[in-house]
Amino acid sequence: MDEIKRSFMNRWQFTRGETLEILENLNDEQLGFKPDGERWQALYYQFNCCARTQLVYAKAIREDKMDFSWFGSQELPSKSAFTSKDEIRALLNEANEAWIDAIETAAPDKTIVWPDFSAPLALHISNLLEHERMHLGQLISYHTLAGYELPPNFKRNWSL
Repeated sequence: MDEIKRSFMNRWQFTRGETLEILENLNDEQLGFKPDGERWQALYYQFNCCARTQLVYAKAIREDKMDFSWFGSQELPSKSAFTSKDEIRALLNEANEAWIDAIETAAPDKTIVWPDFSAPLALHISNLLEHERMHLGQLISYHTLAGYELPPNFKRNWSL
């Protein structure tokens, strides 16, 4: 693996580690928390979205293009399909394995064609990182609204 790809993957593993740390800090009942309001989803939805998006990004590497219609694919589990910690952990791990396999087998100079631009592999990885970090911010909001305690390492990393 070239140095740039390795650097981005190290950052990816750190970010996914934070997601898993938050998941492990919750129980199945807490994962069902949904803030008041029609636009909010249950807490488990956030984790499902992370995994589903990662599966689409992995497919984009294999297919050399990012096709947003894949997000509507019936091949992917619903964002509400996995509600228990064990189910969500397994889905996140499955998605991560597909992601790592796609990256490890990709050429360092690989380019993924997005609808409006072409992205080198490092930018594609970075785009998924941004998505996952956005969900981490949402998870902070959920924890704040529910009165749940965030895990200590996560709090330290985010200066909370």
